[in-house]
Amino acid sequence: MGAAGMAGCGSDGGSTDTPGSGSTPTPTPSGDGEDGGDGETDGSTATAEEPVTRQINYAVANSPDVFNWNPWTPQDNTIGDLWMSDLHGLRNVHTTNLSYSGTTVPTPHKPDREEVEVMTWISGFEVEPPYDWYDHHDDRARYWNGDPFDAVAREAHNHVNFFQGGNKFTEGATFNQQAEDQWTLHQWTNKGSVPEQDPDPTARVVLRSNAGPVDGNPPIHPDYTTPYREQYRDAANADEVTSITDELVSDRIGLDRMAESGGTDEMLAGSGPYKLESMDDVGSERVILRLNEDHPNAENTNVERLALYWAEGDRRQTLVNEGVLDVDSGAVTSSGATTRETLPDHVQEFTRWLRATGGDVWQLNWQNEHLQNLWVRRALIEAIDWNAVSANGWGEDASQVTQHDTFLLDAQSESTFSEDFLDQLHTYSRASNKENANEYMQRAGYSKQGGQWVDPNGNQATIDLSSRSGSPANVQGAQTIRANLANWGFGVNFTTMGWNSWSTSINPSEGLNYDSTMFWHGDPYVFQYYHDRGAWWDLGLVGGSPTGDPYDADPEDEVDTQGKPIVQQVPDEPGAFEAPDEAGKSPDLDNASEINLVETVNAIREPGNSEEAQQELYRTCARYYNFYVPHFVFHQYLMGSYGDVRDFDWPDPSARAFDYERSFGIEDVLVLGGIAQASTDEEFEPPQ
Repeated sequence: MGAAGMAGCGSDGGSTDTPGSGSTPTPTPSGDGEDGGDGETDGSTATAEEPVTRQINYAVANSPDVFNWNPWTPQDNTIGDLWMSDLHGLRNVHTTNLSYSGTTVPTPHKPDREEVEVMTWISGFEVEPPYDWYDHHDDRARYWNGDPFDAVAREAHNHVNFFQGGNKFTEGATFNQQAEDQWTLHQWTNKGSVPEQDPDPTARVVLRSNAGPVDGNPPIHPDYTTPYREQYRDAANADEVTSITDELVSDRIGLDRMAESGGTDEMLAGSGPYKLESMDDVGSERVILRLNEDHPNAENTNVERLALYWAEGDRRQTLVNEGVLDVDSGAVTSSGATTRETLPDHVQEFTRWLRATGGDVWQLNWQNEHLQNLWVRRALIEAIDWNAVSANGWGEDASQVTQHDTFLLDAQSESTFSEDFLDQLHTYSRASNKENANEYMQRAGYSKQGGQWVDPNGNQATIDLSSRSGSPANVQGAQTIRANLANWGFGVNFTTMGWNSWSTSINPSEGLNYDSTMFWHGDPYVFQYYHDRGAWWDLGLVGGSPTGDPYDADPEDEVDTQGKPIVQQVPDEPGAFEAPDEAGKSPDLDNASEINLVETVNAIREPGNSEEAQQELYRTCARYYNFYVPHFVFHQYLMGSYGDVRDFDWPDPSARAFDYERSFGIEDVLVLGGIAQASTDEEFEPPQ
């Protein structure tokens, strides 16, 4: 019998929204990719011993004509790859602790076993400060074609990534990885091993965060990466490197180059318990992956097929509302994108928890002339009703508006800083405060003409706001921001984008073609927030370098990739708020110290800091964010997971089986770890 619950709790155990529109597919009984079984009940053949379905359905924001496992293309078309690969490892959603291959998970919902042992690609790691760490991989890991999915393959993939990033002839750049043996990858930070390279001794906690990753691009088969690596090695000049890179970024790995039969027979990517056996299983609506009986996790489950629907935006929401998807991420709430009223009775929430490392941020690009102004940023934050943004987008019961303005989520703020320090910080309004907003705009030198704000030069105040179309929560939250600002007289050009266009628009390597966007926010460690990070997929307090490596800033840079000054005057006292009128990017402040932000965040990661020195570095970052609000972190998630409780049996809401994720959301662990269990009857409790 299926089971569902409304609340979860933690244990001590050690992607994703998508963009589009479309109609609900018509359920059909056959098993190929175009018309394959869609998880509908196999009631005509079910017995007391047989499951009522043999297929579980999920949706990914991609299409068979666009899917490309190659991660080095200008646009990210890899979405779906994590469902076609081994779990890297397991992260506890409550504690952020990591666990790896061999983790046992109690499964009282399964009739034939009390627990299952989950195989993951990484089996453990070692750290040797101040430079080195070692990742150990499970020696049972295999690509779909049976070849070892090992450290050798990972090194080859990462070496291509190093060269593709432009490091072949970069002074001081070294590739700091080596397969120590077939199943152990040795990595290290810079040791000063070549001229122009400074040693980078690193604190143990930082090295530990690099080791044993539970997320990331699954390596392509060495048949693909090794030839490119050798070409890069042999390249004699920059022109040859460019030629190789041009070939690499256009060398698509579509599903036909992964399938066991019916394609090119190359099988260049794919691992994990469900594999693409034939191109006959690839259709315009979905792709069918079939259980690989040789995989260690195969014995954990009675689900023989995994169907990945190609679904974005409205189409995905339609699949949810029609009960086509058997598992999905999110809380079922009274408002927001997914509500009890919109779902069939047999689609219910399994569990819910406060996600300590998950939330959202209104990400701002200081290259916009209005967002460069301190008082304008403050005014915009005051003008917006953040309670409504959170409730309209995610649902009143699915998120909590933050209470502290430190750039951290509240869980980290309260565990990092003293109560006295947090109480002294300035708190920006969570409900719209037009009085403050108007005052701040006037201090910025703006005035209203015909109900619209204009800058000191008479130009109408307008910014762009984007959201990925595949996330109804992000779209509805962004629409609330637009409505709040428009009603207040500040122009907003709102647009939704598919995943590929959106991720490209916020990529520093592509020029940052955005003013503001809705973006996820959250990391397990404080130093991951207070960091220089130019990668589009992870927002740090400081961006990357606009003149060098877009992923890491340099203390000598004047600004980061988002146009934020590297050297700023930061108030000495927490909560200081006063600034000159028309303050601009870098105001002169009283009772403030000049801080190089890159040097500050780098110092956090260095070994040997005393506890008080580390705390003062954290407090400096918090005072900077609290004063300048370079972006605005506005809430953290009450996460949930929901799905089909008629055709599948699930653990109780507080079960440890719901405690693990790979990257964001527990669904792929439930399926790829073999925790999901097809039911032998169609009985279920009606929703509450």
